[in-house]
Amino acid sequence: MAADPILMSHQEQVCRAELARLINSMPFAAPAAVTLTMKKRHGARLADDIVASENFRHFRNRLEHSLLGSAAKLHGKHLMMIVVLETSADNRLHYHCIIDRPYHCTLVRFEVVVREEWTKTDFGYRHIDIQDQPDEGWTYYILKQRQKRSLFDSIDWANCQLIAE
Repeated sequence: MAADPILMSHQEQVCRAELARLINSMPFAAPAAVTLTMKKRHGARLADDIVASENFRHFRNRLEHSLLGSAAKLHGKHLMMIVVLETSADNRLHYHCIIDRPYHCTLVRFEVVVREEWTKTDFGYRHIDIQDQPDEGWTYYILKQRQKRSLFDSIDWANCQLIAE
């Protein structure tokens, strides 16, 4: 039996609103809106959702080590972040994120480190955008339906860090 499209639309709206409420209630101290674009391929490997998640995990580990030092590995320190994967009109994968910048890190240093660490990954592409202190509009933008197959599937839950440790 097919689901009623009007009901599905309402359910999606409710889910999107609940996700936005969750994200907007997170205690980010110095959030940055970050867009990271991926290469379509690296050698013989094509970028897909699984490759993207693996590549982002590598980036996240490098970023946390660069910004948090050995505490990232030795003491399990993490940066709080929300990570959403989308596909552009030209089929290029890209991430929209909210990443909490450590209190001791200036925005300029954060931008430099993000760019360095992203481009050191296999699929890190040069198109990167970083904005300081995004408002709730950024949350609604990253949760938009356009450029996503499914809202829940587009959130890279494996790489989201909902609690700063």
